[in-house]
Amino acid sequence: MIDSILLIDDEDLFHLVFEDACSLLDMTLSLEALNSSDEADRLFRKLFKEGPIDERPECVFVDLNIIGSSFDGIELIRKINTDYGNGVVIGIISSSDDNQEITKAQDVGAQFWIIKSDEIEPRLEEFLKDYDGYKNKTAPFKVYK
Repeated sequence: MIDSILLIDDEDLFHLVFEDACSLLDMTLSLEALNSSDEADRLFRKLFKEGPIDERPECVFVDLNIIGSSFDGIELIRKINTDYGNGVVIGIISSSDDNQEITKAQDVGAQFWIIKSDEIEPRLEEFLKDYDGYKNKTAPFKVYK
C-alpha cells in the first residue's frame, strides 16, 4: 500500500477514473488531485520548505500535457527533482507513448511511464507490483502499456 498519492492532471474525469482504480486496488491511504503544474509547484514549495515530512506525498503521477499550466509534466518532474530532491516516487501518466517524450522523462528523473486510458486499473496493478523497487530506487524505468 502507498501512504499518499498526488495526481497532477488537467482532466477532472480522469481524476475520478484514477481514484476509482486506486480504491479497487486498495492502493492508497490518501489521494490528492491537482489540475495544474503551477498548483503542484506551490504545494511542493509549501511542503518541502515549511511543511512536516509526513504531509509530503509518497508517490506522484504527473500528466505529460497539463493544459493551462506554465510548464508540462516533464518540466514539473525536473523541477521537483532539482528543487526538492528526489525523495518521492515520481512518473508520467499520459495517453502518449512517444519515445522521445519517454526519453525526456527518464532524463529528468521520472521512474515510470503509465499509458493513460479508461482501463487504467491493470496498469496500476502492474505498477503496484514494482512499487517497492521504485521506492528503494532499485527498479529500472518501465513503461506500463
